[in-house]
Amino acid sequence: MQGWIKLHRQLLDWEWYDDINTTRLFVHLLLVANHDDKNWRGIEIKRGQRLTSLDKLSKETGLSVSQIRTCLKKLKSTSELTSKSHSQHTVFTIENYDSYQGSDKPDDKPVTYESQASDKPVTTNKNDKKENNEKNNDRFDFEAVMVAWNNACSVSNTPSRKSKVVTEKTKKQLPTCYKKYEKLCKSRGKAPADKIKWCAGYFGAVLDWGESFVGRSGDHSGWKMNLEHSSKIDTYDKVLEWNESD
Repeated sequence: MQGWIKLHRQLLDWEWYDDINTTRLFVHLLLVANHDDKNWRGIEIKRGQRLTSLDKLSKETGLSVSQIRTCLKKLKSTSELTSKSHSQHTVFTIENYDSYQGSDKPDDKPVTYESQASDKPVTTNKNDKKENNEKNNDRFDFEAVMVAWNNACSVSNTPSRKSKVVTEKTKKQLPTCYKKYEKLCKSRGKAPADKIKWCAGYFGAVLDWGESFVGRSGDHSGWKMNLEHSSKIDTYDKVLEWNESD
């Protein structure tokens, strides 16, 4: 593998930068991600994606498989990364890859290493910031929320947890979780993701946490995480604590 990638100094302000293992894994994925769309044994691997396995990532980075899992969980929780599992491999997708590697020529334009949740690179234009803030103040699109939840269930191989309706409790509780997330972003000096992008990352983390929770407690072997339970503020707090304690 030859060539170069862009790596802006703004990486220093990224929320995971002081997490050495997570930064190491993310930069490694930037280095090995496909530059162009390709196919491998019937699997389409697009630009910004990497087909690999946890064992291979462990060998390539020097991190243990357990450390790799923890780093992936963190990157998914802030929407930097998504993944889709196949029989023996996993395709990892760097969200908004083009905002990091937009062209074949290096330039001095900054890219954001905060939560890569919007479909466009974050700029420093005041009008753009105002527009983004106004969008964040819009009401939740709960149909999109349900789609995000069901997509997360598909990615986590838990299709039985998919939802056909959004309950009134979910509609009341989920905005409270998002507001708490906004405050956390503000305290860390970073821009919050828009609501649906946040939901996508958060729901993935919720389902990962749910699997771990059930695995630790035989008393909950028949329990299943659902959309309504994921919207509770205590669930958000537990998932946040679980992510940051790893």
